[in-house]
Amino acid sequence: MKILVINGHPDKESYCQAIFQTIVENIDSRHHELEVISLNEKDFDPVLRYGYRKRMEEDSFILRSQELIQWADHFIFIYPIWWSSMPSLMKGWIDRVFTPGIAYSANDQGSFIWNYLRGKQFKKLLKGKTASIYATSMAPTWWYKIFSGPINIPDSYGISVLKNAVLNHCGIKTKRVCVLGEVGLDVNTASMREEHLQKVAEEVKKLS
Repeated sequence: MKILVINGHPDKESYCQAIFQTIVENIDSRHHELEVISLNEKDFDPVLRYGYRKRMEEDSFILRSQELIQWADHFIFIYPIWWSSMPSLMKGWIDRVFTPGIAYSANDQGSFIWNYLRGKQFKKLLKGKTASIYATSMAPTWWYKIFSGPINIPDSYGISVLKNAVLNHCGIKTKRVCVLGEVGLDVNTASMREEHLQKVAEEVKKLS
């Protein structure tokens, strides 16, 4: 399987960085091909400055990222949930990489609602691919276990925006959501974080 791991945390000394390193070190290279994108190591403009009105200046990192999302069979996203969303760096990368013609295409003819009801409003250009999400949050873990699925309320947007609005829109099915909650609070101890890393390591070893 071709696996693309995306680290969306802008801080190289964050706990998400530890999750990222744990995942990369424990994926079985004998059975999988691996590529990584660590956004905190890249110098790129995360602002889609003209929307889709016109193209921005060519950027080799963005072009390579688009090649990789088309190449991969499975995505692993790692990021913190801030203000019920992903970091702006990661959102900007998605804006610039998951573009029409690469990740999806939209029908600009006729009624949106009528096309949508007939299943003809969007083409999911990354259909058949899968994803895992590993996130951290100050909210409790149980909160996301309950509200990161079909129930969408403000504090679950940190998962549902990526899972439902981005990945599903492009045809990518999310197979696993893993959130470590209460990060940064006293109740989240070093031993709990280490136990979580061990759990992550065991999970990625079993990827198939």
